[in-house]
Amino acid sequence: MAHTHLFEIGYKPGVTDPVGRGLKHDIVHLGLAKVKNVSSAQLYKVFGKLSESERKKITHDLFCDPILNECRTPSPHPLPGERAQGEGKHFMVIDVWYKAGVTDVVGDSVRKGIQDLGVQDVQDVRTGMRYHLQGVTRRDAAEKIALALLVNPLVHDLTIHAD
Repeated sequence: MAHTHLFEIGYKPGVTDPVGRGLKHDIVHLGLAKVKNVSSAQLYKVFGKLSESERKKITHDLFCDPILNECRTPSPHPLPGERAQGEGKHFMVIDVWYKAGVTDVVGDSVRKGIQDLGVQDVQDVRTGMRYHLQGVTRRDAAEKIALALLVNPLVHDLTIHAD
């Protein structure tokens, strides 16, 4: 059975997040919700056995630009279809992943990059995006944003949770 390793790569504090900035603009422009700030992060699920040194090598040599990015420990989140807990907190989080069976070209490229680093025990890599919506405190508002701007239900799985 393969182990699953989750990586969240976001922008360092003080660095402009162009994806988050654009999404905030679209949310406000379309009148979907009152949002204070939006930040984005790239998500990677790596399936295989990795030592701690291999995790660090992948993070620093492949995933992160040391000037722009930081690797965060992802917070636990519900599985697709589960209800969000803790509505009314400071912000909602939306995770978007390709559905099983949908080709993930970036994931395939990342798997090749990991092998090029000399890490051989990786069976698959799946990619996704995480969006932190500061000021959005209700699940229904986050779901409306996700369906209008972030997901195609035919190819993406969606999870929403409070953080």
